[in-house]
Amino acid sequence: MSFEEVLGLARQGELYPSLILHGNEMEERRKAALTLSQTLLCELAPQDRPCGTCRQCRRIVWPEKGSDTFHPDFQVLERDLKTSTSVEAVKRFLQVAQVSPFEARGQVFVIASAESLTGEAANALLKALEEPAASAPRHFQLLAPSQFDLLATLRSRSLAIYLGAAQAVDQESMESMAQQVAKCVEAFSQSGSGVYLLALAASLNQSGDWKDPRSGRPWALAARAVITSLTLPEVPSGARPRLLALADALLTGADFRIRGIPPERILEGLVCKHLLAEI
Repeated sequence: MSFEEVLGLARQGELYPSLILHGNEMEERRKAALTLSQTLLCELAPQDRPCGTCRQCRRIVWPEKGSDTFHPDFQVLERDLKTSTSVEAVKRFLQVAQVSPFEARGQVFVIASAESLTGEAANALLKALEEPAASAPRHFQLLAPSQFDLLATLRSRSLAIYLGAAQAVDQESMESMAQQVAKCVEAFSQSGSGVYLLALAASLNQSGDWKDPRSGRPWALAARAVITSLTLPEVPSGARPRLLALADALLTGADFRIRGIPPERILEGLVCKHLLAEI
């Protein structure tokens, strides 16, 4: 089912009470959640929803620090811990679901990073999904990179809507990063100076946005840059097996991030581990 079809069901009041919005980038998932929420709570006739200008639509915005725009029937749960969303946060979040809507004809609850729910938190949410709304429509939206990041029990009680592939890789930037990697490897093989390994790690640090410690995208881009460098003539043949091992190790970098280790330190550690030996 496409997102446009989902909006059509929302306009007619026939939308499934729990949705998983997955795929694409985080910002696109948030935009989709806002559009869907406005459609569900808009004051206009069904065919005109969402209008974006009515009293309901104007106040359905993503919560930001310093903003006083607020809708009592639109709630967003952000991750409260560094790497997870706790059961305590979920229980507080769901308290509003126990009462009738304050202003709108229904309620919307958005879990911003559903993939980060702890087991206890997911079970607390599951209980709410299984309880029918008492007097008015109640909708849950679970946002995640992939539906398979969620527990099977949550997936079985939700309609999964794929929002498309993540942002395409900038090929020019990727080739530039691969060239930097190749030059650093060549310089290290000739001089043996570890400074070139630090420079290699610094070049990989340009592979993406490191804000989300659970995101695998920057690690995948770094690994791709290393793989791409293998085709360049500057890379000595003896270095290729070690670079392949480095690329493989980079794909697990997020496991170290969620332990609180800065990405630049992880990159330096992995690069040195795989390339410091004589090549």
